[in-house]
Amino acid sequence: MARTPKPWWREDRQAWFVTIRGERVNLGADKATADREFHRLMSQPPAERRIAKPATGLSVAEVFDKFLDWCKQHRAGRTYEWYLDHIQSFVDSLDESENLPAASLKPFHVIEWTDKRPKWGANYRRGAIIAIQRPFNWAAKLGYIHESPIRNIEKPQPTRREQVINEKEWQAIRDHYDAGDPFRELLEFAWETGCRPHEAKNIEARHVDLEKHRVVFPPAEAKGKRRWRIIYLTPRAEEIVKAKLSVHATGPLFLNSRGRKWTCFSMACRFTRLKTHLGVRYACYSLRHGFATRKLEAGLDHLTVAALMGHADATMLARVYSHIGEREDHLREQLDRGST
Repeated sequence: MARTPKPWWREDRQAWFVTIRGERVNLGADKATADREFHRLMSQPPAERRIAKPATGLSVAEVFDKFLDWCKQHRAGRTYEWYLDHIQSFVDSLDESENLPAASLKPFHVIEWTDKRPKWGANYRRGAIIAIQRPFNWAAKLGYIHESPIRNIEKPQPTRREQVINEKEWQAIRDHYDAGDPFRELLEFAWETGCRPHEAKNIEARHVDLEKHRVVFPPAEAKGKRRWRIIYLTPRAEEIVKAKLSVHATGPLFLNSRGRKWTCFSMACRFTRLKTHLGVRYACYSLRHGFATRKLEAGLDHLTVAALMGHADATMLARVYSHIGEREDHLREQLDRGST
């Protein structure tokens, strides 16, 4: 005998749902309203218990729900969370999102959403638009909808990250924090190894190979999911890791002062507060740029630096760090060096 449907709370969508005849119904976030809608559906004859869909097909909310379900199953957790954060923000800006047909969504809905956030830079705005656009491209590709209504929406041109932290700036950043400060240790590790911010945040004891002085991520946990990611440790980086291992036998090594895993938002808050003291808004990724610049200027070849940073080849390195070739002092030094 089939079980009687019951409402259930979906944490990631912050709403009540019920599944009727294989169809998932969003009952809303309010418990009382959800109960009323549930009883209304259940009061109908069994043959008539179906979701009242817009005449034009799936709604905007249904497209997002289907995409997030797929993303949660087939993509990394942080990818799913990235989409979820942007989609939830966009849905909250649409009062009629539950019933707005997907075909009725217009580019101005997305543009007005981003325009209400003037603090977003061009790169972040571009990423936010992609996070809303991609679910509809995906739905069209799989046949859920005829075509994406926002397929040709214009996006800001991406800008290159120009900020590179030099030795003097690094000393000012490091010395702002007391020795042993969790944020200082995280930044020091990034400065020493040139790793990506998310790699430092996700290092666990099981990834550490002290015998070979390195941290190793298997392909399933590495960027791109294809290759092993090896982070080689300098003496200072290894010293930090050993201290962390003595405290954290399992789980992430780098935790904040509350014993919680660092997030993009918590790190951004620390850099925002740092700006009030140093007058410059830095980012953790700028430490990675500083690492690449130092190594290239020290004479390491592009292939070696690319390998240290976890790139598959030197293409990205040559494109992102082309500014080194624009520095006259560096070029003059290399010319003199090659003439002796």
